[in-house]
Amino acid sequence: MTLQATIRTSVTVLAMAGLAAIGAWTPANASSPSTCDVSGIVARALPAVVNITVVKVITGSEEGEGPAVDADGKPALPAGKPESAGAEPAGPHFETFVGSGAIINSAGIIVTNKHVIKDAAVIKVTFNNKTEVPAQLIAAASLLDLAVLKVNVPQPLATLSFGDSDALKVGQTVIAVGNPLGLGTSVSVGVVSARGRDLMRSPFDDYVQTDATINPGNSGGPLLDCSGRIVGIDTALLSNSKVLGSIGLGFALSSSVTQFVAARLVNPEDNYAPNWVGFQLQNMTARLATIFGRPDTTGAIVDDITAKSPAAMAGIQQGDIIAGADGQELDNASAILRYVVTRPVGQPISLLVWRDRQMSEVSVRGQSWPHMMALQSDVLASPSSVAEAQAAGLGLRFAPAADTASKQGAPGAASGVLVNAVAPGSQADDLGLQPGDVVERVGGSVATSPSFVMQELTRGSSADGDLVALLVHSKTSTRWVTLYVGRVFVAGLIATPSLPGGFGPIDDAVAAAP
Repeated sequence: MTLQATIRTSVTVLAMAGLAAIGAWTPANASSPSTCDVSGIVARALPAVVNITVVKVITGSEEGEGPAVDADGKPALPAGKPESAGAEPAGPHFETFVGSGAIINSAGIIVTNKHVIKDAAVIKVTFNNKTEVPAQLIAAASLLDLAVLKVNVPQPLATLSFGDSDALKVGQTVIAVGNPLGLGTSVSVGVVSARGRDLMRSPFDDYVQTDATINPGNSGGPLLDCSGRIVGIDTALLSNSKVLGSIGLGFALSSSVTQFVAARLVNPEDNYAPNWVGFQLQNMTARLATIFGRPDTTGAIVDDITAKSPAAMAGIQQGDIIAGADGQELDNASAILRYVVTRPVGQPISLLVWRDRQMSEVSVRGQSWPHMMALQSDVLASPSSVAEAQAAGLGLRFAPAADTASKQGAPGAASGVLVNAVAPGSQADDLGLQPGDVVERVGGSVATSPSFVMQELTRGSSADGDLVALLVHSKTSTRWVTLYVGRVFVAGLIATPSLPGGFGPIDDAVAAAP
């Protein structure tokens, strides 16, 4: 859906100084689950949790990607940025969004949600010590809200390891770490409310429900267990549409699915692609069981089959009820799909099939999942939309403040440069600038004239740096606002393996991923 909304935040470039202070932490330091030393776990985990700031090209109202629904039946919110209010802009424009991520490899590989970096023109990662660096996209999943980023840093980074989400128990303590509402790294503690939530009818669906507070901006952040391991990636929240915040219904993509998919996104050439048979399943109901003569509601009924897929070639039909595989009883569609997708490609699977009021076995041999990775061109902003957004400018017009000081109605308004107009939907509008505001300083210089300010705001194509800070005086406050003024080259957001072997395992715990 779109947990992305109007958090008015700014991109801040910080020096590399202090990056070396980010130390590594391994599970050997983890606290005992029986004690759950939350403060100790968080202190060790924070160096491996990042805030993500994304400059996106927005072409209008966003459809969103969140799988859940709110109390009014509307799409739920990915834990990213709340929706923007006000008039829709006429064309593409830049907006700033925030999210979170977890470092899963010391060379700088980060896992986050796909919706965090969807339509990105610029991606910045901020470490716990406030150092900010650019990030690139390695890959994003097509059927899953998951993406893997890469940052290039001169020394090894702290990492988080994956825990076993399948071993979670309802009522168990969990810890959510992220960047809610763009306020900076925050921590919330709760319990596992439920397991195995199916939100998107995807083969990879497996969400941990928690009452640990998850708000817009938490997207992509880790949900930790009491050993400090990742048991989920915070992805969505269920919320009353009037609240647009946590009401104790948050969802994290399970670590078992995250680890499985992330390993394949990082190393797509490895010979362990997800297995695919080509059927779509629907959970059984009492009415369906009665109609098809099934004695109970376990299993899942086939409602669609891809032509010429392994399932079609094996004779699976619409209306068949899959009750298990390889001698295991599987209760629902999610369990069956997860079992199939994790089997080695080409290995025969013996499906237990209920058809014509009797059970039989059907052998199907899967193949590599087609189009598992989303096209990078479908995830990142297009060069054409970036060009349109840049051509539209920052959406600001200025006049000498002294000529219209009386309009401001606040002390000090006679100095600086007056904001005379703000284009709806522009970057300036997104940051909350309004007609009547006064720009007092541009970086370290006094705003002496409209021409001087405009010169500084258009220097990004030829000068070092891609951000300009304005000290803005309004009727109620004086604050610094940062505007992105640099040239955007989307091709630079795509990471390429620097070694023949690719990026390598995402961490030691994932090296032997199933």
